[in-house]
Amino acid sequence: MSTVMSLARKWRPQTFSDLVGQESVFKAITFALKAKTLPQAYLFSGDRGVGKTTVARLLAKSINCKNGPTTAPCLECSSCLEIAKGSSPDVMEIDGASNTSVDDVRSLREGIHFLPFSGRARIYIIDEVHMLSTAAFNALLKTLEEPPSHVIFIFATTEAHKVPDTIQSRCQHFRFRNLTIPEIKNQLEKICRTEELDFSPEVLNLLAQAAEGSLRDALSLTDQIRALSQGGISLEDISIFLGMAPANLERDLLDALLSGKLPDTLKIAENLLSIGIDPRNQLKNLSKRTRDLLLSSVLATPLTGKPFEWMKEAIPPAFLTGDSSEIFLEQMLTLLLRGEEELRRSPQPSITFLLILCRICHLKDAEPLAQILSSLRNPLSDRIKKEAIPSKTTSRQPETNDSPQIQIIGTAPEEKPSHLDIRVPANWKKFLREIKGLEPHDRELLEDCQVQRTDPQTITLFVSKAFFESRVREHIPLLRESFIHREGKSVTILTKVQSATGGQKIQTPTDQAKDHQLVKEAQNIFGAEVISIKNQTRQKENS
Repeated sequence: MSTVMSLARKWRPQTFSDLVGQESVFKAITFALKAKTLPQAYLFSGDRGVGKTTVARLLAKSINCKNGPTTAPCLECSSCLEIAKGSSPDVMEIDGASNTSVDDVRSLREGIHFLPFSGRARIYIIDEVHMLSTAAFNALLKTLEEPPSHVIFIFATTEAHKVPDTIQSRCQHFRFRNLTIPEIKNQLEKICRTEELDFSPEVLNLLAQAAEGSLRDALSLTDQIRALSQGGISLEDISIFLGMAPANLERDLLDALLSGKLPDTLKIAENLLSIGIDPRNQLKNLSKRTRDLLLSSVLATPLTGKPFEWMKEAIPPAFLTGDSSEIFLEQMLTLLLRGEEELRRSPQPSITFLLILCRICHLKDAEPLAQILSSLRNPLSDRIKKEAIPSKTTSRQPETNDSPQIQIIGTAPEEKPSHLDIRVPANWKKFLREIKGLEPHDRELLEDCQVQRTDPQTITLFVSKAFFESRVREHIPLLRESFIHREGKSVTILTKVQSATGGQKIQTPTDQAKDHQLVKEAQNIFGAEVISIKNQTRQKENS
């Protein structure tokens, strides 16, 4: 039995010039190599298959090459060959997922003090570094603060947010982006020409879409399709194998959704489920397609050009005829993204998938919010015009057919606000919102008060704490004025403090004197405060 080297391993970049994408990372690293000013710790973050580990090995070659530090390692010296084979004693690749304990980091710390065997530096590449335990990160922190001059750390992770800030602050962080569909497709075309693989542009486009920004995944899928295509395989079979809907069915589904045709939508969706399409993958693909439609519509960029690279046959006719507005596309994308979360939790994904498609179709019957608000305004203006009072100018001359007629359209009389029972909490808050000049924090304080109307002329505000009572009293004049303006009559407003149990506070004679209606009225009129209370009865007894 013979084995074949995978395309991902065979076409792994050996120099920085072989890299696809990641231009910003390439420029920053090559500039540091030329200036010979290398940091001692790097952090590479990004999705899977975008080149993090590859760049780490390229950097190790560039540093330890006999011509290094250089941006173009020779690939012929012992150091370059050993790094390429993974057998270099000066370059240690550690899997962070399987070496998570503090003991693993301690053994690493013991080895960093040894000088390099043949290269310029001892380079530690820790993949999936976010998998290290908290204790392991703490053990590594001291080494990162004061590393030996001959040691360089390169951390790679797909989840940079899980790496502690104390570690990130001691590294130069490089973020690797996902590759675009054109970048992946162009690289696949180059590899297929060299490998003498006869794949059509439609197949390569499918592979680039299914890879989701990962060149490594695209090459792995190409390996699988290469094995399947030896016996002959159609484009539709390739789509189903990749977990994607056939191009014609996906186009028809998008067209039915954009047109709001519910029967056609459900029929196509049932067809997709019957041939084994995963509803989760299909909803994700619909989200990406809808995103492209929205961007193409807003930016006025054709779908067949960059950066979308759609096949002309995949464009739904409803989009070309302009049946779908940008607002509809935005709402459709929102439902699809929410639907992805629903499908992850759903015990019956197929039914949930159909339900989400039904919601999107019903969007066509819903009017945009701006249009609803406009329709609400128009009837009001029409009613004002109908209620306008026409009048004619009077003249001493007898009226004739030739005399000009002038009409004056008046404005509708201002409606008085309806009566409010402010003892109801919702009405009390509405009353406070109508008061102009009331600061937000003061409004919140007043909203927390419980309102009791003991008689038509008296309103009592119960305050939760005695500390807030004086602040509430400051607003009593404004509250009275607003009540008079709204209801057309005066009112007396009192304040009381509630007890911790929610009832009224047990009042002492001093409190009763403070809360006397006449005293409250005097405070409201003069804006005064009670400083002290004298017991008149006790004074008479003493005298």
